[in-house]
Amino acid sequence: MAPMRIRERVIETLRHYDRRFWTLFFVQLIVAVGFGAAMPFVSIFLHNVLGVSMTYVGVIMLVSALVAAGGRIIGGEIADRVGRRPLIIGGMSARVVVFALMAYVIYVRAPAPIVGGVFVAVRLVGAMIRPGLAAMVADVVEPARRVEAYALFRIGQNAGWAIGPAIGGFLVATSYASLFLLTTAASLVGLLLMVLLTDESMRAAEEGQFSLRRVLDVAHDLRFLVFCGWSVLLYVVMGQFASTLAVFSTQVVGIAEAQLGILFTVNGVAVVLFQWPAARLANRFGIRWGLVSGCLLYALGYFSVSMASGFPFLIGSMVVITLGEVTFSPTSMAAVANMAPELRIGRYMGFFGLTEALGWSLGPFVGGILFDALSGAPVALWGIIAAIGVTAAVGFAATTRDRGMKDRKEEKGAL
Repeated sequence: MAPMRIRERVIETLRHYDRRFWTLFFVQLIVAVGFGAAMPFVSIFLHNVLGVSMTYVGVIMLVSALVAAGGRIIGGEIADRVGRRPLIIGGMSARVVVFALMAYVIYVRAPAPIVGGVFVAVRLVGAMIRPGLAAMVADVVEPARRVEAYALFRIGQNAGWAIGPAIGGFLVATSYASLFLLTTAASLVGLLLMVLLTDESMRAAEEGQFSLRRVLDVAHDLRFLVFCGWSVLLYVVMGQFASTLAVFSTQVVGIAEAQLGILFTVNGVAVVLFQWPAARLANRFGIRWGLVSGCLLYALGYFSVSMASGFPFLIGSMVVITLGEVTFSPTSMAAVANMAPELRIGRYMGFFGLTEALGWSLGPFVGGILFDALSGAPVALWGIIAAIGVTAAVGFAATTRDRGMKDRKEEKGAL
């Protein structure tokens, strides 16, 4: 009986979303497999093969992150003015080209500035597509189901990232160039799926000439701006993931680098396992509950790191951190989609992406300062980071209303 009920629930879930959503899901999954196979090895290639310093590698990564943040803003505008489908198809076509070019410059061992420049182009193109994907999900899914829809979307992405590095680890023994040949093939498959199985989801286009002032008009929406402010705080907490947490785990707790890799794998697997149940709960209890609970789980997970005595304890901390991730991330995306007027969903998604990039950039900086000053006092170090998460939770609790997060499509003059 239980297997029959599970099957019925799966069928019911499938019927709630149309073909375009599931096409986006599989595009996200396939592209993530290819991207996840290559990304972990870019820094290794630059440092170990081309012999550049880690400082130089860090500069390339920083520049690519800043360019990607700008790409989200541009992509959001294109999504609202030209359409979701043209943006995604054009972006996927460009991805095929830049990934093939990346494979070539790696194969011929081009100078580091050339490899770095192509990598920046890779990040730019990928970032421009993301607001279009997020906006199309909002277009084809009713507001009441958007939390679940964005959760499913993240499951596809994280499943790809869980599979990709394993494939990359196998391919890298052949050549680094083969990694980007895989990403090229994956992008080509995603492009064909978009061309063959989707149509435009945008019902009306944003009018008026493109200008930076119009892009930043979203800042006139005070409620959205406050929402982004609290989100920046939580993204600062999230930004400890691959920086402060990694260094603390190896240098202070004393786990091996191989164990650190397993720790990050736990995160990817836990996202796939817990994302859907967490989204169902958030959808049941409301967006406000999802935002606040996600912040508190992040705070609890990172504070528990201060008491870690070994690898098993860190795994438990990572599970709690991941519960915060699977609760907050789809809920925040649904909140942005519901706050945005219909003609400006892409713009709102792009601006929120800029918020995310800002928080993730500040996170390692803040964590680095705290680590240098307080690595000998773990409770103080992780207590301050946890306090930032609690502050974000209080902020969301005080300023977010589920009733106000409902669909705002009729508010054409909201800005």
